[in-house]
Amino acid sequence: MESKKHILVFVRTDIEPEWEEDFNRWYEEEHIPGLLKVPGVLWAKRGVNTGKGQKYVAVYEHEHIDVQQSRAYREAVETEWTGRIRPHMRNFTREVYELL
Repeated sequence: MESKKHILVFVRTDIEPEWEEDFNRWYEEEHIPGLLKVPGVLWAKRGVNTGKGQKYVAVYEHEHIDVQQSRAYREAVETEWTGRIRPHMRNFTREVYELL
C-alpha cells in the first residue's frame, strides 16, 4: 500500500482596501491558529508579495490531501468571521502540490 504524500497548499489573494485591517486580524487571530489545531496540518505561514501578482500569500503543509476533508478542517475554515471576510477577497487562487 502506497503511503499518502504530504501536500503544500498555496493561497494567494488581494483584499478590498477597507477590509485589509480586519483581513490581517482574521488571519493572525483566527484562521491560522484554528488550522494549526487541525490534526494533519503541520504548519502555516503567510507573507506579502514584494513584486507582481496578488498582495498576500499563505502556505500550508498538510500530512495528506484528506486532511482537507476532515470535520475539524471544515470547522476551522467555515467560521462566521471567514464568512464576513471571504466576499471581500479578490483575485483569489488556491494551488495544491503533492510533495515528491
